[in-house]
Formats: sequence, C-alpha cells, structure tokens
Amino acid sequence: MGPPSYPDLGKNARDVFGKGYHFGLLKLDLKTKTKSNVEFSSGGVSNQDSGKVFGSLETKYRVKEYGLTFSEKWNTDNTLATEIAIQDQIAQGLKLSFDTTFAPQTGKQTGGSGSQIGAIGSHDTSIPTRFVFPILPPPYGGVDFTSHQATYPSALNSDHISDIQLSKTGRIKSAFQNESVALNCDVDLNLSGPIVQASAVLGYNVNWVHFLANAPVVLSQTTQDGEIEVRISVGNDGQEFGGSIYQRVSPKLETGIQLAWTAGSNDTRFGIGAKYDLDKDAAVRAKVNNVSQIGLGYQQKLREGITLTLSALIDGKNFNQGGHKIGVALELEA
Repeated sequence: MGPPSYPDLGKNARDVFGKGYHFGLLKLDLKTKTKSNVEFSSGGVSNQDSGKVFGSLETKYRVKEYGLTFSEKWNTDNTLATEIAIQDQIAQGLKLSFDTTFAPQTGKQTGGSGSQIGAIGSHDTSIPTRFVFPILPPPYGGVDFTSHQATYPSALNSDHISDIQLSKTGRIKSAFQNESVALNCDVDLNLSGPIVQASAVLGYNVNWVHFLANAPVVLSQTTQDGEIEVRISVGNDGQEFGGSIYQRVSPKLETGIQLAWTAGSNDTRFGIGAKYDLDKDAAVRAKVNNVSQIGLGYQQKLREGITLTLSALIDGKNFNQGGHKIGVALELEA
C-alpha cells in the first residue's frame, strides 16, 4: 500500500466528525443514471438561520473505452461549469483534465487544466461549496462544530455549501504516486504571476512523512490492517500542533479523536467522535468537543435508493437557553 495524497492524510478521522451531520440545514439530493450512461445529480440546501437556498444540477457522461469524462454543472448563483477529463490513456494512472467556469450575469470566466498520476480527481472550486473539518480547522485546530473552513481544494465536497465564492484564472495540477512516495505540484496561473505549491508524502511500510510548502510537516502511521491511524502535524514555525487518531474498534464501530494546541496557550482543543452501525441499513453518530458542543446523528436507509439522515447540535453549556440546531437530509437515487 503506497502513501496517500496530502488531502487523504487523516481522512478517516475527519469523516467520523464530518459525515452525516447537517446542522441547521434542510437538504435534498437526487441522483439517477440513464441507459446511455448519462448521470444526473441535483440537490438543494436550505439554511434555517439565513433562509438562503442553494441548488445545483450536474450531468456527467463517461466514455469508458477512451477514458473520457464530460461534466457540466449549473447552480442557482447562475454559474456554469464544464469539465473534460481523460484518464489512464496516455499513461496508466495519469489523469488530464480541463475545466472552465462561466457566470452569465457578470461575464466572469475562469478556466484551468490539470494532470494527475494516481491521485484524487480534480474538483471545481468556482461553485460555492462548504466542507467540514469540525474539530481541526486548517491547518491545526479549533473547537466549533458549526464552523466550516476551506483547507485543500481537492477536499471540496459538493454536498456542502458556503457563502464564499472561489474562482481561479487557471490551474495546472500534477501528481505522482507509487508504493513509496506521493508527489504533487499545483500551479495557479493569474495576472500577477503563477503560484506554485508542491507537496510530498514519503512512506516506508505504513509510516508516512508529509512536506508541503507553507504548511505543517505531517507524520502519519497506519497499522497493516488499516484499523488504527495516527496523524501528527507541526507548523507555523513550531507554534501550532495538531493530531488525530482513528480506530476501527469492530466491523460496526469507528472512533476518532482530534486535538490541537498553540504554543503560548494553556488551552488544548479536542474532540471525540464515534459512528456505530446498528445494521446494514442504519447507523448512529455522536461527537463532543471541549466546549461542550454535542453532535448527534442518525442515518436510516428507508428502502433501496432512499436514505434519511437526521442530526442535531446541542450546546451543553447553554442547554436551557436554546440555540440548538437540527438538520434533515434526504438522498434519493435511482
């Protein structure tokens, strides 16, 4: 097993804290696939606090014999995005992609291209997205379950939304991965000059060391069976420390711990989370952090292609004052 790419370090622990929680949101996702292999995905999210509604529609067509994928996206901010990708044709594990985004109301247009070897597929960063690192906002740590911060573009998840609009004039991405190393080099092109960001994950057996320009040094270790993962990061000239532990206790139970500490501060920020599968169709989740924020979640597969998720955020320090949040998500797939 080779080392993972940078965004995947500590991913299992982050999933314990992030997946299955939709605090303050009403969410609906629909997915379907035609006989001609055209995939349609649409969704809508309503924020209970602001009253804002965000919707999106995506179509995707794959030509498997040529390794081609054509994607088109539209959202309620009237942003159009198109991506063309080719994978495993020029070289095994190599993915080339070109994407462009156009906002009709403003005429603003962005575009980018990327190449990847054995890495995660590229993601459109121009469409409003939100993704969650509940206990550890990048790059080191935090405490607020309700904060949603953007760390790594490749970690973008279209299941979540934000009010932050991200745009790129162009992007070239390259990555190489084998049994011992995972290398990445991203070049953002703009009028003020290109910005280069490079990273390397070096591995021996299941011990990994990660280096990224202007980011923490990360040490990661995983047992041979993948049931325990430990991640430690040190950055900001040795002033910021973070870490996470993931353990699959049993086939049904997953647990995670995240913590962070800043030099010169007496406060250690930490959280504990768990996911338990009641059966093949139902799961419960729970997490708590050091400021007594308690997150609870329940996921139930009602029938084939229909999944309901309920979640709640409870402020343990102000239980009688209200301000708690609930979330409901419904996923439909045919």
